[in-house]
Amino acid sequence: MNWDDLRIFDAAFECNSLSLAARTLGMSQPQLSRRLRSFEDGLGVRLFDRTPQGLRATAAARRLAPLAEAMRSAAEAVERVRPELQSDMLASVRISVDEVRGRFLTDHLVDLKRLLDGIEIEIVTTQSHADHEARETEIQLRACLPESESLIVKRLGKVAYAVFGGRGYVEGNPAARSEARYSACSWIGFSPERLWYTEQHRWLESRLARRPDLRFNSMTAIEDALAAGAGLAILPAFMGDSDPRLERVSETIEALFADDNLIVHRDLLREPAVRRTVDALAQIYKRAQQRLSGGPTLAQSA
Repeated sequence: MNWDDLRIFDAAFECNSLSLAARTLGMSQPQLSRRLRSFEDGLGVRLFDRTPQGLRATAAARRLAPLAEAMRSAAEAVERVRPELQSDMLASVRISVDEVRGRFLTDHLVDLKRLLDGIEIEIVTTQSHADHEARETEIQLRACLPESESLIVKRLGKVAYAVFGGRGYVEGNPAARSEARYSACSWIGFSPERLWYTEQHRWLESRLARRPDLRFNSMTAIEDALAAGAGLAILPAFMGDSDPRLERVSETIEALFADDNLIVHRDLLREPAVRRTVDALAQIYKRAQQRLSGGPTLAQSA
């Protein structure tokens, strides 16, 4: 049964007039009349006699009327609690990020807060994957993709990597600005334990003449070590380029360009706060794509 038909019947029964019932429901009289007759045909009964004085309810209509009234009362009750239902909706959105995506969001907090005015944002920094099924997070930003059909992935843009050194170190080691850097300079690598930057580790290890003097499992720690003059290292271009303590000594590394992906459970997209956050993040990434890619053009190789 189409419940809208029962609503039309209820209005006609209450008004005893096709024209008045049509105005009450915001419909044209011919449209309401057709819908009412179709409802009667579907039930296999005559509900009203059409008379010059208006509609006259039949015995079948009088029997059906209390059920329609109960439906109307229930609908009105839903309308009364609607503000309370809306207040139960998410007003806080957790965004799970690793340290690199966390740095990117930190750099754009002013824009994020402006776009999400009225929504409380919680940014959780972790290298581990959040369990979306257990609702450990609402949104996750990651380079790698999930393996669940219940999750939706939105590609936000590409992140470039390049070789950086502290300004003092580069000035004192001219080889840092040439291909001789891989054999003539000290390097900071990635810790083999809890190795989170697998592609960067492989790329670097395949080019170095000797093992790195230092290893970290954190990009932010590598950034600080570079600034302290510990050697050269790979960093996301947007991190190194924005750090006045550092100098980029290579073009962006084509082999290390990686997609940044937004991951969200498909059910949570029904939450207005989550939808707004997804749209805001996509907008921020779009505006920052040139910075993320390391410059106005994609370089060929280091």
